[in-house]
Amino acid sequence: MKIKTHSLIEGSKEAEGIVVIIDVLRACTTVPVLFSQGASEIIPVITPEDAAEYERHDHILVGEGEDGSVHDSFHYNNSPSEIYDVDFTDKTIVLRSNNATRAILNAKKASEIVLASFVNLDAVVNYIRNHHIEDVTLVPLGRLGEKGLEDELCAEAIKKKLEGLAYDFEVYRKRVYDCDCAVLVRDILKKPEDVEFALKLNSYPIVPKVCSLENHKVIRVIR
Repeated sequence: MKIKTHSLIEGSKEAEGIVVIIDVLRACTTVPVLFSQGASEIIPVITPEDAAEYERHDHILVGEGEDGSVHDSFHYNNSPSEIYDVDFTDKTIVLRSNNATRAILNAKKASEIVLASFVNLDAVVNYIRNHHIEDVTLVPLGRLGEKGLEDELCAEAIKKKLEGLAYDFEVYRKRVYDCDCAVLVRDILKKPEDVEFALKLNSYPIVPKVCSLENHKVIRVIR
């Protein structure tokens, strides 16, 4: 198995093979939670205006403003702690995030795209192993064009698991808890629960996969 790492949104443009988009804080943690609450599919979009186009179809809009804050266009924020107990049964979700949704739509060279964070790490690793995939590109997204420790460590953990190597999640957890993005989410966005959600290893064993339809992409659960 060949495993490459191409960081940031720019890295998603060059990523090939099965591409693993990693955005721990917060979109790739939010997505498994949405599916666990019954969502049927998720449509990724780039801007709040793109999301608003879908509201007339009775879809649920989940997203954030440019700085990660609450935005009036959305029914719910891109926040796992806000939606973990909401019933989304059979609903189509439209998701907008600053990094993950843009990277999904930019990964045009990928043969397949799945989404990963710590909450579904083993599920993604097992999916790749069970399908005997040879070319894997990990895309830790970071924030505002800079690498993020939380995403880089998640990518490192996935790589180690795929290679049959051990890692100490408790060490990773402590480092992520104090990283810049965790401080932003916890202290500036006032969402400390989101950091806690993101650090619950394998709490949502769901593999979200991006599928191509005629005029847009959707994220669905691999069953």
